[in-house]
Amino acid sequence: MNLKTISDLENLVKLIIRTATKLAVLPPSTPPENTQLISQFGGQPYFKKGEQWPKSNNGKNLEFIFQIFNNEHLQLPQGIALIQFYYDWEELPWDTEDDGWLVKIYKTIEKENIEFIDKPNELGKSKYCEISFSPTKSLPDWEGIDLHCHSAAKLSCVLNEDEPWDSYEQIVTKLIGQQSYQSQLGGYPMWVQGESTPEDAEGNPMRLLFQIDSEDNAGLMWGDVGLIYVFYDEKSERIEFTLQCH
Repeated sequence: MNLKTISDLENLVKLIIRTATKLAVLPPSTPPENTQLISQFGGQPYFKKGEQWPKSNNGKNLEFIFQIFNNEHLQLPQGIALIQFYYDWEELPWDTEDDGWLVKIYKTIEKENIEFIDKPNELGKSKYCEISFSPTKSLPDWEGIDLHCHSAAKLSCVLNEDEPWDSYEQIVTKLIGQQSYQSQLGGYPMWVQGESTPEDAEGNPMRLLFQIDSEDNAGLMWGDVGLIYVFYDEKSERIEFTLQCH
């Protein structure tokens, strides 16, 4: 392709920048009387009439982690009105096939049809934390660049054969600043242990729905200071989950 210079690399990388939504989990606070219609960690989740508290396949009640209501400012698919995440801290699932995790997606919200369900006693109290949202730019980490732009990966190797990641990371810092682990909606995953993006039915990388960092304010620790990653294919509505830690 006659790509030879660092400027060529910059032009390639510019094309794959994605907007993400950074989630800042605020310090714990006293929750309002009913938090079902609030984006939050650890409060009272939204339920429709007729629903029950989510359980794992083996019948254990799952811990409610967070919920986020979609709006035009967030990097969530338009067909999603609300996402929720539940987890089993005893089972500690790491992958899609493991029992003990659940992503609930609501396509519509029916305020007149809300059901209040008490949190099961055995789950204990959670820290209630509100969320601050802000837009941010996202690029693949070095582990993932070949998956999303093979030409950029190859040119990086040409520019610096011994440390090819150095050229790429220089461009990333120039374009969007230094990337770090964070909780976010959309964008690209920042992997702890290496590239693990699942493929859709057509062999393309699935889009990141969200990644959640270990969050002190919410009392969340994924393994040894790790992150969870959830991917979503809008066409098939398939969901994939994985956890990586240090």
